[in-house]
Amino acid sequence: MNPRIAVVGAGISGLSAAHRLQELRPEWDVCVLEASGRAGGLIRSENIDGFLVEQGPDSILTEKPAAVALAQRLGLENELQSTNTVGRGAYVLHRGQLERIPDGFSMMAPTQALPILSSRLLSVPGKLRMLAEVLLPRGPQKADESVAQFVERRFGKEVLERLAQPLMSGIYGTDPRELSLGSTMPRFIELERRYRSVTLGMLAKRRKDNEARGVRYGMFVAFKRGNQTLTDALAARLGTKLQLDSPVRSIARTAAGYRLTLEQGAALDLDAVVLAVPARVQSGMLAGLSPAASHELGQIEFGSTATVAFAWPESAVSHPLDAFGFVVPKIEQCRLIASTWASKKFAGRAPAGHVLIRVFFGGDHAEAVLAETDEALVEMGRAELERLIGVKGAPLFASVARQTRAMPRYTLGHRARVERIESALSALPGIALAGNSLYGVGIPDAILAGERAAERVCHELDTRSRP
Repeated sequence: MNPRIAVVGAGISGLSAAHRLQELRPEWDVCVLEASGRAGGLIRSENIDGFLVEQGPDSILTEKPAAVALAQRLGLENELQSTNTVGRGAYVLHRGQLERIPDGFSMMAPTQALPILSSRLLSVPGKLRMLAEVLLPRGPQKADESVAQFVERRFGKEVLERLAQPLMSGIYGTDPRELSLGSTMPRFIELERRYRSVTLGMLAKRRKDNEARGVRYGMFVAFKRGNQTLTDALAARLGTKLQLDSPVRSIARTAAGYRLTLEQGAALDLDAVVLAVPARVQSGMLAGLSPAASHELGQIEFGSTATVAFAWPESAVSHPLDAFGFVVPKIEQCRLIASTWASKKFAGRAPAGHVLIRVFFGGDHAEAVLAETDEALVEMGRAELERLIGVKGAPLFASVARQTRAMPRYTLGHRARVERIESALSALPGIALAGNSLYGVGIPDAILAGERAAERVCHELDTRSRP
C-alpha cells in the first residue's frame, strides 16, 4: 500500500513541498490541507483597471536558485522577466529629502569608492570610516552576532543608521539590533572569514556572480502576469489533492504513523505530515507530540506590515521616478518604512502614461499602524508621497493589503533555536517542517524549505519500508 502524506498549508512552501513529493513519488497519496479559501498564502496578484498589483512580495532573488529552477520545471521560464534596465537603484530618505543610494552599495558594503565619496548621505568621517573597512582585521568568531553589531564593527555607526538599517528593515521589518546575522545574512560572515575584508569579498563575489548568472536574468525577477502565476501553476498541478477551507484541529501519533483531525471532524490516518504553516501554528499542532519543539517554535517572533498600492497618471508626479523606490531610516521619524515604484521596477505593471507606487508601513510601529482604518492608511501614504515625490491630486485607486504577524523575525539565537527544534523532531519520524519561519523569509527560501521537507519525508519513508 502506498504511503499517505498530508501537507498542511498551501502557501508557496506547502505547494512546493507537495509538488516535490509528486515529482519524487508520483504513486504516493498526497493531499494539501489549507485552512483559508485560497492557495498561495502571502503571494497574491491582482489586475485592477489594467494595473498589475502585487499584494505580497513583488520580486524574486535569483542569487538563490530554487524559485527559478521550480519555474523551469513547471514550464514557466518564459513567464519570468528581469527588472527594467533603466532607472535601477534606489533612494534613501536623508534629512527629509530623497538621496540616491550610491552605486555599488550592497546592503552594507561598498564595491565602488567614488560614488560613496561623492554622496551626501554620509559625513566625511563616516565615509572614511566606511572605506577603512578594507584595512580592518577579521573580527572574533562568535556564536551569534546582531546585524547592527556587525555593520557598526566593520563600517561604522553612520552606515548602520543611514543605509544598512533601512535596507534591512525593508526585508525583515525589524531593528537590525535584534536580527541574527548568522540567520539573515550568513554570507557576510563567510566573506569576513574568507577574505578578511567584507568589501574585498563583495568585489570578488560580484565578479563570480556576473560570470555565473550570465545574461538571462538580473539579480531580481518577477512573473510577467504577477507572482501568483507560480502558486496558481502549483495549485493546478495538485488538482483535487488541494483541499481549501480545511483547517486542522490536531495531530496525534498512532502505532502506524499519525492521525490528523480536521475542524469539520474528519480524520486522516497518515504515514507522514509536512507542516508548512507559521511557527506559532506549528507550535500548537506539535504541543502534544513534542513539547520541546512546540516551546521553541512558540518563541519565534513575528512582525506585521501593511501596504498601499496607488495609481496615478504620470503627469501627477513631479519626481522623475528614476529608480525602483526608496527606503526610510528609523532616525527620519517617517510614517513609511519604504516605497516601491512598481511600474518603474518591472514592465507591464501600469498602462502607458501611468505609474503604480506601493508604500510600506511596519517596523517598530507596525501594530499601531495596523490598528488604523484602510482610509487612514491611504491618507497617510498619500500625504507622505506628496511630501517626498511631489504627487498631486487624488489617486485613480488605492488598494490596501495587511500582513498581520506574517514576517518571522530571526532574532539573536535563532540558528541555535532551529537546531534545538530539529533535534526534538528527530524523535518524530515522518514529521517535517516547511514555511518561512526557520530557514529564510524570501520566496526562494520558502520553496527550498518545502522541497527539503518533502525530500526528508521521502527518505524517512523509504528507510522505514526497507526490510
